Amino acid sequence: MQIYNRSEQILRPAQLFYVWMSLIIALLLNFLPTQTWAGVPDWVALVLCIWMIRETRLVGMSWAFFLGLMMDIADAAVLGQHAFAYVLLAFGAGGLSQIGRA
Repeated sequence: MQIYNRSEQILRPAQLFYVWMSLIIALLLNFLPTQTWAGVPDWVALVLCIWMIRETRLVGMSWAFFLGLMMDIADAAVLGQHAFAYVLLAFGAGGLSQIGRA
């Protein structure tokens, strides 16, 4: 049995369940106490950027704002700090996605 990766399979839209689960897992990974470790990425920002480029219809700036508020509450940071950064990231990634489709 051979598996072929056809372009139709790769270009199909992602299911909403996978998008939600990956964002929830990224949020949980950000809750781990790894601030002192070198080289640990901001998982929510990374996954949010990927989904904003890949599936702009499913993940928008409202998701970025909500996840940013969750990170502000979890880190006890200034309310809106992560939210603003994630919205800017989502805006930039959405712009990149539009450039790639033009």
